[in-house]
Amino acid sequence: MRQVTVSAPEGKGADIAQIAFDVGVHNVSLHAVRILKKDRSEEIQDHLEIETATHLAKAFVDRLTSSSFFNCEQYGVTVRQPRSIFSSRDIRSLTKPFVEPTSDLFQELWQFSQITYGFIGRVYIGAVLLAFGIIDFRLLFMIAGLLFIPLLPMMLGIGFSVWTRQWKLLLQAVTALVVAMILLAAGGVTVALLSQPPVRYMEATSLLTGFLISLAVGVAGSLATSDDVGRREMIGLAATAQVAIVPTWFGVCAVFGFPAADPTPSKQRILGLLVNIVGIIIAAIGTYAVLGMKGESLRAFHKSSET
Repeated sequence: MRQVTVSAPEGKGADIAQIAFDVGVHNVSLHAVRILKKDRSEEIQDHLEIETATHLAKAFVDRLTSSSFFNCEQYGVTVRQPRSIFSSRDIRSLTKPFVEPTSDLFQELWQFSQITYGFIGRVYIGAVLLAFGIIDFRLLFMIAGLLFIPLLPMMLGIGFSVWTRQWKLLLQAVTALVVAMILLAAGGVTVALLSQPPVRYMEATSLLTGFLISLAVGVAGSLATSDDVGRREMIGLAATAQVAIVPTWFGVCAVFGFPAADPTPSKQRILGLLVNIVGIIIAAIGTYAVLGMKGESLRAFHKSSET
């Protein structure tokens, strides 16, 4: 469910309400509000509120923000997710969780691609735990480390930005992914310096198997991020296992040396890492295309970032 609030120039409220009615929304609240500004000036704006199902909110927001008159200087849109709505509308339709508004996913992927102290700490600590598990082949340590490493949103962000042509998000997601890879390798080096060889973990999947698994993970992850009840956490773990182990393993081997008994050549591990990343990105592009994520509805973000 979604609550959508729109601020518009005075007299434009009725036109925006008609857009809501056209996509299937039944009721729109409209009233005038007095806006006070920092320079002590003021203006009157139309203020609209809509409480509706997720899929109708997506249709409304996409159509509004992709219209020719919409801009962030004169219009404002806020999308919230209420816990419950008491309404005479059919509960099955009202609680339909699929598909989220494009702007919701866009900003979520931006948030997860920000390189903050928290991001650096989570990835590095996760890499340390993962490296401990790799050296002694302790599955519980590996799982614990993978749970802290948020790689899936960055790869989904790359796929989403390619499909919607949001190039700044693409740059941010790629940068965050590269930084994460460096931190994973650094975590492996750190633990190896405090440990003794050999590396006991030497498992690897074939390139074809890894690619097919990555496609499945990419589709599942994209569907989960587009659904109010999607379980992102467990899918994120699967994606991280496909990608995070390799750079951490190489970090450990940079100190210990590569195991002579390793049946998988190092070049094949690197190629497998690239294949897995590409597989998740390709799956994300295709899934977001099928779900109708529209770059036109994000046009206002692009224009506002240029000013």
